[in-house]
Amino acid sequence: MIVLIWQRCCRRRRRRRRSRRLCLSCAILSEANRPASMLASQKLASRCLRCLVRCKSTTSIGSGSNSSRAKASVVAEQSLGIIGVPFAKGQGKQGVELAPDLLRQSNLRQVLQSSHDGLVIRDYGNLQYAVDETLLQQQRVHYHHIRNYADFMACNRALIEQVKLMLQQNSQFLAIGGDHAIGFGSVAGHLQHTPNLSLVWIDAHADINLHSTSQSGNIHGMPVSFLLEQLRTTWQHAGLNEIAPNCLPKDQLVYIGLRDIDPYEAFILNKFGIRYYAMDTIDRVGVPKIIEMTLDALNPQNKIHVSFDIDALDSNVAPSTGTAVRGGLTLREGISIVEALRDTKRVQGVDLVEINPKLGNERDVRTTVESGLEILKSMFGYRRSGHWSNIDTGILGSD
Repeated sequence: MIVLIWQRCCRRRRRRRRSRRLCLSCAILSEANRPASMLASQKLASRCLRCLVRCKSTTSIGSGSNSSRAKASVVAEQSLGIIGVPFAKGQGKQGVELAPDLLRQSNLRQVLQSSHDGLVIRDYGNLQYAVDETLLQQQRVHYHHIRNYADFMACNRALIEQVKLMLQQNSQFLAIGGDHAIGFGSVAGHLQHTPNLSLVWIDAHADINLHSTSQSGNIHGMPVSFLLEQLRTTWQHAGLNEIAPNCLPKDQLVYIGLRDIDPYEAFILNKFGIRYYAMDTIDRVGVPKIIEMTLDALNPQNKIHVSFDIDALDSNVAPSTGTAVRGGLTLREGISIVEALRDTKRVQGVDLVEINPKLGNERDVRTTVESGLEILKSMFGYRRSGHWSNIDTGILGSD
């Protein structure tokens, strides 16, 4: 009898020790997001049990909070949520919908993990959405001259909710397009979670056309116009006050890399005094000065959203994209820009869009994907100057 009691006590102690090794964030993540991220959650929990990742959890429970809100408020330090958004209907060239899975197949997770030893990654899979009759009616009556308006709004409404969820459970998020039409939902969802937000839009194009000014009718050239209060009235039938109530202040928007600006876009940018650094300015003053002016323009108390269109890079290093424009940023310049933004420690949301695996030959596609991975690697922690965290610093002996 004594032996049996002793064995039961030992088993209970072992169970308690195992439960302590599962940090609070991982315990919650393994339950909070089924089924879409079940696999990612299980991997995260196992990593924690093996002491490969140290997570710091905090809870913030106000009066009247229920258990689900308490769970959502637990966020792992240095955790990244990833959502693929395979949306291709913002423009006319199919193929961008393949980019999220192609980047995953190209070892996206491993690349990001190697860039930051303590980064906890949760992949939420690819976004799903459904078009309802209300949106189809809006399209037929008010926005029939825009291609795929109903799909655009349905996708971005779903993305708004997904971004809010990811930021409840992670310290950062990455949205992988798809075309740049997803920039509306990504930034709008970010604004709902973090109203004090600055946006850096790195692109060859301004993407601030209105439905009444666009010559092509391609809505991937319009997402920024949905975000600014000054342009809300031009979308009065879109219900923006309900689905995206928080607007981006015009003085917290900065463009970098522009070189193909439509006339109405140039008029809007100048009318509202929006900061934009086109390639002629970058050539004249250099990337370090552009970085300095960008950071000076952003409110130092704000979090930052970086929306990176791969066509911001020159077509020599990013040929597989739908609207390539020669004379863009070099890969080194693109990396320098995202490194400077990363080093503020305020980047909370990132988009990477417009990689199109159906354009160009195999070498073009590989070059474009590798450029995109280099941008993301630097954004999330890789340092070209090297680092020496999590190593045995006593290998050379004591001083």
